[in-house]
Amino acid sequence: MIDVERLLILREVARHGSKAAAARSLTLSEPTVAHHLRALERRAGVPLTARAGRVTRLTPAGEALLQHADAIAASLEDAERCLHRHADLRVGRLRIAAFTSYCATTLPRPLAQFAATYPGVEIGLEETETDEALALLRDGRADLVIGFADSATPTPDDLPLTPLGQDEYFAILPDSHPLAGRTRLDLGALAHERWISGCARCRTHLVAHAADSGFVPHIAFVTEDYIAAQRLIAEGLGVALLTRLALDASPAIPGIVAIPTQPPTYREIFLALPREPAPAAEAFAALLRGA
Repeated sequence: MIDVERLLILREVARHGSKAAAARSLTLSEPTVAHHLRALERRAGVPLTARAGRVTRLTPAGEALLQHADAIAASLEDAERCLHRHADLRVGRLRIAAFTSYCATTLPRPLAQFAATYPGVEIGLEETETDEALALLRDGRADLVIGFADSATPTPDDLPLTPLGQDEYFAILPDSHPLAGRTRLDLGALAHERWISGCARCRTHLVAHAADSGFVPHIAFVTEDYIAAQRLIAEGLGVALLTRLALDASPAIPGIVAIPTQPPTYREIFLALPREPAPAAEAFAALLRGA
């Protein structure tokens, strides 16, 4: 395959009429230019340049090759302009993967701000649980992840992370429950209840927190729909652990109470990027850090 750099050197010799002038234009030494031209001629199998006094002119074969060199140079200039547009975010792509309650509460405002600031960037959002979101990031199918972790499901250690805050867990009970008037609640007091749980990470947290309180929860219902969980509780079918974001993401459901746990427990919200993030992902991450 013909070396592109050598084609561009040939083009500069044709433009300037000498190896010395081409060398100055390219900030190379004249022997370096001569070396590349000789190598290009060996690859071509025919002479590409000829001296006419002090001027270096192209042979017919060199002229034929120059047309391709001009086309390649134009294509490279287009590629460079494209990269600059991506670098300054006139164009680009941002694929976000984030968990449900963050999508429903916190994400829309900064996403709208980003879209208004960078209208040329194509934005995509996949609402999915943290483990799947991290898999998308590692596979190159997402550019930025917003996930959560806690003591039972620690944060990943193979990606650059930024903490975005804490999200407190609450015990959710029917308002007719004997413990509904408590200001704080040890989960051990709910050891014999039927439990409603959600995603795998939420179930892991529930089981770990219950173990700290001395019991194994009887999980009777599994749903990732926060509204469904709260309506089941309102009907007296069980109790649950839900976070502040999950409650804020739902309309007010009559017939339930939310009580902080004792001791309080939280999940940590984090932002994850690949080790070499796209410019759009870096810009959105900066916006979230500032917020």
